[in-house]
Amino acid sequence: MQEPVELARELARIARENQLAEIEYREENTVLRLIFEPKKKFVQAAAVAAVPPPSTTVVLEEVAVATLPTAPAGLTINSPLAGVFYRAPRPNSPPFVEAGQQVATGQTLCIVEAMKLMNEITAEAPLKVLRVLVENGQVVEAGQALFEYEAR
Repeated sequence: MQEPVELARELARIARENQLAEIEYREENTVLRLIFEPKKKFVQAAAVAAVPPPSTTVVLEEVAVATLPTAPAGLTINSPLAGVFYRAPRPNSPPFVEAGQQVATGQTLCIVEAMKLMNEITAEAPLKVLRVLVENGQVVEAGQALFEYEAR
């Protein structure tokens, strides 16, 4: 069997050539599914599902990305990993931080969910949040700017 990334590229090529909305590949202990959403800009997000050995599951989905009105001009706090950005601990809870808010060292700024793990992103030093650069529930990439801030 091909490497999962090579296989995903080949399946993506086949799906695009045949204008498919979804394609799935199964072989013994491997499942690979790609979903396409037409006429939007995309970022590819990968998640590997943990399955009892010797199974390996790889799921790749293409997800629409919102564009930012302007690039951050100042200092930024960047996502340490790829995943889904959440501003609050629960759907009906208030956000951890708002633009204009002063933040203490160690205070939680957001959560990035990756592979069903909730990873809290905290302030490494006192700061003032100038802008929140990502929408709640948006897929983010490792290194993507989440907040613009100024040092306190």
